[in-house]
Amino acid sequence: MTKREKTRDLFVELINEQLKEHGVTYEDVKNNPQWYMEYKTTKEKEEAFIEHAINRIRKVLKINKNMATKEAQWFILQWGLTLDMSNSNKEDTTQQKNVNKKTL
Repeated sequence: MTKREKTRDLFVELINEQLKEHGVTYEDVKNNPQWYMEYKTTKEKEEAFIEHAINRIRKVLKINKNMATKEAQWFILQWGLTLDMSNSNKEDTTQQKNVNKKTL
């Protein structure tokens, strides 16, 4: 298998990993150029995915952690799911209200 084929297979694997919780795969979304905007994730899930991606990139492409981290960041930039900010905004607002109550 060529490096290009390994990279493509890894790319599909990582997309499938992101989409797993939504019950769809790369095959389901590949003809929709805006697919990554239609599925949301949380900041916590994105961070866990990035760690997973770094480990897989290191193993499959045989590169060091620094390079794998950069590759994972590029992947997120291009193909990362949209962050669902509705829950984190609610949490931030609740935390801020609690801080305000304590200072009163």
